[in-house]
Amino acid sequence: MKKDNHSFIGASLFPLLFLLLTWIIFFYDARYNLNLYKLGLLPRDLVGLTGVFFTPILHGDIQHILSNTFPILILGTFLFYYYKEVAFKVFFIIYFLSGILVWIFGNLDAVNSARAAYHIGASGLVYGLASFLFLSGIFKKHKALFGVSLLVTFLYGTIIWGMFPFEWRKAMHIVLDKENISWEGHLFGFLTGLGLAIYYRKKGIQEPKYSWEITNDVEVDESNPYWMVDESGNPISSTTPVPNETDESVLNNNSDNPYTVNYTFVPKPKQDGSDKVG
Repeated sequence: MKKDNHSFIGASLFPLLFLLLTWIIFFYDARYNLNLYKLGLLPRDLVGLTGVFFTPILHGDIQHILSNTFPILILGTFLFYYYKEVAFKVFFIIYFLSGILVWIFGNLDAVNSARAAYHIGASGLVYGLASFLFLSGIFKKHKALFGVSLLVTFLYGTIIWGMFPFEWRKAMHIVLDKENISWEGHLFGFLTGLGLAIYYRKKGIQEPKYSWEITNDVEVDESNPYWMVDESGNPISSTTPVPNETDESVLNNNSDNPYTVNYTFVPKPKQDGSDKVG
């Protein structure tokens, strides 16, 4: 897969546009008190089903949207850089499927309580992208992708605790900045990324293959001892044929080549000087 010097800039275009839309919505919501959180996801409620479409672009406060902005930009850029052919599919499957799973398996008490709890924010998308990139790097065993996995672990390794309910975190003495987080959104985002990493494990850049790793069902050009393979593992045959020493056209110089080379051998002079001319 070829990459030019500007590919990272191109890969960041869609994440930037998505974040621009998210910030515009947040600005107008805060400026005019639109209470757009009501468009968020409400588990097992038909009206709340609209949140599948709107939840990732809605945020409660400035800290909430900031906490999701940089992960979306970084992880989204990695996604579109290394997985260009399936990047949009991965992005929107995580976007919608994680929301659908939250709507199906989310906390039913939120609907029956006096104060309904809406799920809003792009954190489920962040978890999905993080798990997809991390696990894809491990599955593919590619150096670049493995480096991405390590970077994701370094930057967002602690987000794993956000997938556990409050009671579990309390029992493990894990305290987060905010306890009113949608752990269901985090969990199902992570699981969606996991499923996609398995499904698309053969997409994107792959681990390079060497000649000794090619299976027997691939025909090898034995006449070229230094044969190569492309990214799909198919042999690249030599484009320059090696002439046979018994080829009459070579021996008799009857080829179409207008240039010929003649070799003249001069015998080594005898030591006794008998070959000298007087």
